[in-house]
Amino acid sequence: MNQGATELSVPIKYHPAQNKLFFQSPARVKVAVKGRRFGLTRGVSNLYCENAFEGLSPQLWVDTVNGNIDRYVERYFYPTLKNIPTKHWTWRQQKKELDIFGRRIDFRSADQPERIEGFAYRHMFLNEAGIILRNESLFYNSISPMMLDFKPNVIIGGTPKGKGLFYSLAMKAKSDEPKYKDWEHFHFTSFDNPFLTAADIEELSSDWPEVVRRQEIYAEFLDDASSVFRNVGTCAVAAPRKSRPLETYKLGVDLARLVDYTVIVVLDSNGDQVYLDRFTETDWRIQKERIKNVSKAYNNAEVWLDSTGIGDPIHSDLTEAGLNVKGYKFTNESKKQLIQALMLAFEQEKIKIFSENVDGPQAVHAKSQLNELYLFGYEMTSSGLIKYNAPEGHHDDCVTALALANWGIRQGGGVGIAVATWDVRPD
Repeated sequence: MNQGATELSVPIKYHPAQNKLFFQSPARVKVAVKGRRFGLTRGVSNLYCENAFEGLSPQLWVDTVNGNIDRYVERYFYPTLKNIPTKHWTWRQQKKELDIFGRRIDFRSADQPERIEGFAYRHMFLNEAGIILRNESLFYNSISPMMLDFKPNVIIGGTPKGKGLFYSLAMKAKSDEPKYKDWEHFHFTSFDNPFLTAADIEELSSDWPEVVRRQEIYAEFLDDASSVFRNVGTCAVAAPRKSRPLETYKLGVDLARLVDYTVIVVLDSNGDQVYLDRFTETDWRIQKERIKNVSKAYNNAEVWLDSTGIGDPIHSDLTEAGLNVKGYKFTNESKKQLIQALMLAFEQEKIKIFSENVDGPQAVHAKSQLNELYLFGYEMTSSGLIKYNAPEGHHDDCVTALALANWGIRQGGGVGIAVATWDVRPD
C-alpha cells in the first residue's frame, strides 16, 4: 500500500471461500448464508480495511447491537490497523465511526434504524442478517432505498434463523428473475473455513441438538428453526387427572411474585401431565400453601423448583413443612441441560402434555403452556454458547415448570430417555 511518499506493508489474507465471495464474483448484491465460525465477520473487516486503503469511502456496517460493534472493531480491525501509524486512523467509539486515511466506515446497530437512513454508501454489510432482518422495516425502510438510489456493493450475510426475510432474500439471489440479475447467492458451512478442523467443530457443537447443528454448522434454513421443541403438537394429547393409588408423581414449580407467573406442573411416572396451575400477584404464603396442597393431592409428590434467588427461602420453608423438595440451581449450563432434557423428551415422545382442548379451569393454562412451548427459542453467543429463553415480551414459566417436572422423572427412575448424540459430517 502506497500512501503519498510512505509505503506501508499491511498483511491481509483471505481463505479460499472468502476469496470466492469477495473477489471472484462480479455480483453487486451478495447474499452469504454461512455456518458459524465460517469467518465472514473477520473477512469483511479485512475487506473494509483494504477498501479504505484503496480509496473507497464511505462504507456501512450494520450489526445487531453496539456492544458487538465495539468487540468487532477491537478484535478484527485493530490487528490490521496496528500496522499503520496511529496518526492515519481514528476510531470514534461514541459515534461508531472508523476513519482510515480519511476514508470513513460507519457502524450502525439494527436497534437504531433512524441512524442508518438518508446516507449514501459505496459498500454496505449487513451482519447477522438472520437476526437483524427479523425487523423487516429495517430492510425495507432503511436499507433497501439506499441500495436502489446509490447502487452500492452489498453483502447480506449470516447464519440462518428460520425462514424469515433473510431466507426470502437468499431465494431471490438464487432466482433467475431479471430484476435480481446482479444478485448472487452463496452457501458456506463451518467446514468451509480451512482454519477449523473437524475436531474444532465437534468441540464447538458436540452437545448441540440436531436442529441447532443443522442450522448453525450446515447453514440450513429450517422451518420454525428458532423454536426449540419439536413434536409439541404430537405430544399434546393428555388431560387433567386426579392421583391414582401407588402412582409416583413429580411436581415442577417455577416461582414468581409480581411480573411473571408462578406455574405448578405435575407429571406421572410415564411422563403424562396430570395437573397445571398458573397464577400471578399472589402472596408467598398462599403460594406455598398451594404447592403443599398439590403435592399432598398427588401422593406427596416430590417437588422440583428453582432454588436460585427467591427460590432458596421457599425451598427451605417447604422442606421445613415436611415436603420432599429438590432444589435446582440455575446457571446457563444447568438451564441448557434442563431444557435439552425436555427437548429430548418431546423428540422421543416420552412426554404427554395437555392439549388445547382440555375442559375445565385448566384449559386457559393449557393454551398458555402450548404458546410458550411454540415460542420458546434460543440464541447463540459469539463464543458458541447456546442460551435458551422466551422471546422478548413473552413468558417461559410454563416451560421451566414442565422442564423441572420432567427432570424429576429422569432423576427418579421414571420414563426412560435415551442419551442422544449427533455426528458431525462434512458432506
